[in-house]
Amino acid sequence: MKEIYKVQTPKRIVFGDPLYFEEFSGARLEQLVVDVQPPEAFGARVVLRELSAAEAPDTLIRTMEVYLAPEEDMDIYLRGMKYELQECIEKEIGVDTARYYLQVDDREDILHTGGDGYWGSYEELSRNTRDGRMVEAAILTVIWPEYESMESMRQHAFFFFRDMQLLSEEMEEADNEPQIYGEEGIGI
Repeated sequence: MKEIYKVQTPKRIVFGDPLYFEEFSGARLEQLVVDVQPPEAFGARVVLRELSAAEAPDTLIRTMEVYLAPEEDMDIYLRGMKYELQECIEKEIGVDTARYYLQVDDREDILHTGGDGYWGSYEELSRNTRDGRMVEAAILTVIWPEYESMESMRQHAFFFFRDMQLLSEEMEEADNEPQIYGEEGIGI
């Protein structure tokens, strides 16, 4: 199942192990967590997914994905594509305390994961310009704890994000991301 919501663009999103915020600072903290302040011109979408894992069909994987990009380009990123000249920088977000902290503007919570490891990722799509590196889109993926239901994830999304409007709902059959190649973009 996949649900796509249009939401008010957050001014700031912070995601990572709460311990890291206490123990680290500067460049080291930046490597371990997400702290993004999207440009005012960006729109935002939240995608809630529930899929059977390809290697274990009885296991459900739930993710909350936050897409930040200009409205006119949003559909490209929602389809898993990017522009040919864009550079993609990705980092995995891990935890060492079996929990993660998520803050969206003034709303925050700590979620218990049930285990250490990687519980999300962050991608920045950018282009080099004369003025330097320009971020054109960002995608935050938060893996939801196995013991939490789709409904619980949806309730958390409504807590974190303002003005959530359901745009589409569909069933997905596999845990495979499409690799689509077209004129407007290439698969991420």
